[in-house]
Amino acid sequence: MIPDIYDPLSEYANVYKDKFKEVAEKTFAKLAKEANVDVEANKKTCSEIYATQNDLSSTNSSIKWWNILRIALWVVVVIGVIYAIVTYNSYEKEKFIIACVATIIVIVVLFGKIHPKLKELKECRNSLEDTIDQLKAEAWSQMEPLNSLYDWDILARMMSETVPRLEFDPYFTAQRLADLQQVYGWDDFFNAERSVLYSHSGLINGNPFVLCRTKKMVMGSKTYHGSKTIYWTTTERGSDGKYHTVHHSETLHASYTAPYPEYYKKTRLIYANTAAPDLIFYRTKSGLAGKENSLSFKWKNFKLKRKSRKLENNDFAMMTNEEFEVAFDTSNRNNNHQFALLFTPLAQESMLSLLSDKEVGFGDDFNFEKDRMINTITPDHLQSLDLDMDPQQYIMFDYEKAQQNFYNLNAKYFHAIYFSFAPLLCIPMYQQIRPQHDIYGHDMRRSSTFWEHEALANYWGNRYFEHSSCVTDCILKTKQVKTGDEESTINVTAYGYRSEDRVTYISKYGGDGRWHDVPVYWQEYIPVTGHGSFYIKEDNHEHNSDITQRERINHISQVLNSSNMKRYRRHIASKV
Repeated sequence: MIPDIYDPLSEYANVYKDKFKEVAEKTFAKLAKEANVDVEANKKTCSEIYATQNDLSSTNSSIKWWNILRIALWVVVVIGVIYAIVTYNSYEKEKFIIACVATIIVIVVLFGKIHPKLKELKECRNSLEDTIDQLKAEAWSQMEPLNSLYDWDILARMMSETVPRLEFDPYFTAQRLADLQQVYGWDDFFNAERSVLYSHSGLINGNPFVLCRTKKMVMGSKTYHGSKTIYWTTTERGSDGKYHTVHHSETLHASYTAPYPEYYKKTRLIYANTAAPDLIFYRTKSGLAGKENSLSFKWKNFKLKRKSRKLENNDFAMMTNEEFEVAFDTSNRNNNHQFALLFTPLAQESMLSLLSDKEVGFGDDFNFEKDRMINTITPDHLQSLDLDMDPQQYIMFDYEKAQQNFYNLNAKYFHAIYFSFAPLLCIPMYQQIRPQHDIYGHDMRRSSTFWEHEALANYWGNRYFEHSSCVTDCILKTKQVKTGDEESTINVTAYGYRSEDRVTYISKYGGDGRWHDVPVYWQEYIPVTGHGSFYIKEDNHEHNSDITQRERINHISQVLNSSNMKRYRRHIASKV
């Protein structure tokens, strides 16, 4: 039986951190064994690369200093020539001879020693660079069998092995989306104005989740500035009693604010569960956990108590654990009874521990929204991470560095993702309730959803789909057209903007007592729509867990070579 996680903070520190390290080491060792990399040969090659690179660095340093000496001596030559000319014109014969002799000696040194040495060093540098290129090519060849085994799902598999409660889908299926909509009431309006950059779906004890990053356009504003210099004259009486013409100038400044499209990216964890099905609340990070003696905590506590006593707020009644109520402020909740069922004393204690800690986890860095059966966690620490899971990030020519990079990178990702789930894992009821269809099972439609298609389109990039006159980022939306049982054409629409030069004249009062029109040049952004398409072939075959990664890749290569597809599923295509 899979154990529940009721205190995710201590479980990570005492169990899952070390367990993930073991799983990562075992996974890398398995891949290396399957790739049959000659580790000692690679280690020797890399040692030669780094030694040669040190020689190259030393040679470049020598070239730098010899160049400085060369320039300095040529400066001496120029000074000597000038001094010789001056002394020759002033008939100072002895000084002229000394200047000539010294200049000749320096020129002899330059062409007899400095320039040959620089030529020798540059030839040495070129030779070292060629050697490094050859050694790197050899090292890349040695590591190619291993580099080709990395795939898009490797982290997901390691996480599921470490935390069995977490199950990741190979990709976001249409059935998973249908369950979210029909069983849990997911409102697809969320996607109407957003484009999916990547998504990872799965289950926590049979309840679906989606970890996704989306891009959204918001029409903001941009302020443009302009200026105009005006001139005028006045007649003034001077100190001599006479009238004089005085010239004046002033620069007038103006600004104009116009609409400007702004694009924002956000990573969220969306989780569906039938527990407390009518409860709605939204809490934002406050940083008040563990600060019971601070003025801000006491003031917040006072405000919540006052709000709880108001009759019109009969859906909000403070629990006895005031520290939890202040730190995890959900005074906007609509159902106090269901909230209490969800946040039991055990859940409150775990949540407070999670919010207070900044050494093991990330502390209070997340917003938590519950809209009936849909929960959305938005952690700050995920916003700077690219969780696309692109296997290219593992590829290296040095086995030892690749091994360390594999451990460090995946440990960082596991840490970040685990603590994104942690607020949900603090709630025992979320792990105790399993949906009916998970208990009794149902057929899973293995076709990919438009979330995956948008992620594919964004992986390719705007340049393949945007309008020819588009000058901004784009929101990519897709539509699937089936062309066979497992083949589809994905039509992509790219919503962006072109710009037109505009000028607006703003009246400003000048020092000459007149109004002047100051030109402000700005850009008007006009919507444009681009179109494109790509093809996909679904991989709906059940993968035998006993086959090797190499066999799986060879199978995919055969499918790709025989199907004339531009693109397989993104995490499959990259394996080839």
